Amino acid sequence: MTPTRPPRRHRLRPLRARHGRCGAGERGSVAIWAITTAMTLTLLAGLAVDLGGQVYAKQRAQDVAAQAARAGAQQLQGPAAIRGQGALLDPTRAVAAARAYLDGVPDVTGTATLTGPDTVTTTTRATYTTRFLGLIGIHTLTVTGHAQAQVTRAVGGTPR
Repeated sequence: MTPTRPPRRHRLRPLRARHGRCGAGERGSVAIWAITTAMTLTLLAGLAVDLGGQVYAKQRAQDVAAQAARAGAQQLQGPAAIRGQGALLDPTRAVAAARAYLDGVPDVTGTATLTGPDTVTTTTRATYTTRFLGLIGIHTLTVTGHAQAQVTRAVGGTPR
């Protein structure tokens, strides 16, 4: 006599009985996966918000540096310019004007110096306070800006 195989449904029944349709271990792993995914997505969204804020702060620091350098470079020696002898920078007034501009911006600090007889250089520094990265210990991000403004004399649109 040859043994006959039991019908297929009888073979699967012991597996279902042993493991069930969805065991308690599977339900727990889905919950852990959902929590991990939610935390990861929140962290990524927070990273995007805070890095976007850092880019904005960097652009602002750069703009303030450029405007302070421009304000300093507009301080010319009046008599020489009036006589047509050229556009010569007044060093004392140039640095004072650039520093005054920087002092007028409350959330940005900076320095202004002359780096040549006709060039005003400014460096700024600002701090961005994070919104989400504080959850992982990063509370502030520091950014800097740098700019130079050079005085040039132009006659008929041509620098001389």
